[in-house]
Amino acid sequence: MQKSFNFVGNLKKFAIASCAIMLVGLIASVILGPKLSINFSGGTKISYSFTGDINTDDVEAIFKDTVKLEAKADISTDISGNTKKLNVSLADNKALSTEQIDSVLKALQKKYTDNSVEQVNVQSVSSTVGVKTFIKSLTAVVIAALFILIYVAIRFRNIGGWTAGLAAIVALVHDVLIAFIVCVVFRFSIDNNFIAVVLTLFGYSLNSTIVAFDRIRENRRLNGNSSPLADLVNDSLSQILRRTVVTTLTTFLAIATVAVVAEIMGLTTLRSLTVPMAVGLVSGAYSSVCIAPALWVKWQSLRKPKSGKKSRAMV
Repeated sequence: MQKSFNFVGNLKKFAIASCAIMLVGLIASVILGPKLSINFSGGTKISYSFTGDINTDDVEAIFKDTVKLEAKADISTDISGNTKKLNVSLADNKALSTEQIDSVLKALQKKYTDNSVEQVNVQSVSSTVGVKTFIKSLTAVVIAALFILIYVAIRFRNIGGWTAGLAAIVALVHDVLIAFIVCVVFRFSIDNNFIAVVLTLFGYSLNSTIVAFDRIRENRRLNGNSSPLADLVNDSLSQILRRTVVTTLTTFLAIATVAVVAEIMGLTTLRSLTVPMAVGLVSGAYSSVCIAPALWVKWQSLRKPKSGKKSRAMV
């Protein structure tokens, strides 16, 4: 008989490890602060094409002198490596006017007369629109979580569906927070890429959690109440552990490959997508096996005394 790992018995250790990571993330968020993209905070981002070499410090100084705002400039290249792009983000949450944008372009062209500086794209969002976008995105995530709770509750109603649904939500929140911490620590912007990461993790983490509860439900149907619930859960999780590891590793390698190729090709904008997603996938496998089912067992055990009192009262 295959020896089962005591997932349920180690819930406290798993919880302490997760809380320690969350604490580090909280401290990092307070000290460093999350970087919100202009889509959520408001502001202006301008992209320029150019040839030759340009000093980003000089570009930031030009913006400071021209529009009296702090700017952050960086340079990227396309896949072929032939076309260079200068990306400038304004630190202030105010959107630039057309006149200010034109004046900056003229100042850059005057400074770099031999570099063929041309404006490629301007993205300008007011702070009010940015806040509304952030609230709408957050609302969409909350609504998705509620539908997930209802779905899991209905699907696993024979084994205490609502508690299973709440355990799945805890696992999802855990994974999203881990991805958020990665963005804060590595100084990635909280932008559309992060929303894509969150929605992707919802799918992968929820799928792993459902697989775990599905095996628990099947084993309970086959074995009934012949063994303690904790032992049943430990056996079920041990049975799916290999499948979870292989699935997660396969997806992780695919994401890692995209990240490596993007770095080689100079597509630095993909960092904020691939790195949090890769870490989130590992977190999703961990939470769906080590946290959600064990937490469900804990909640089931807390419900038993109430059930017992109710049964004695009925007798």
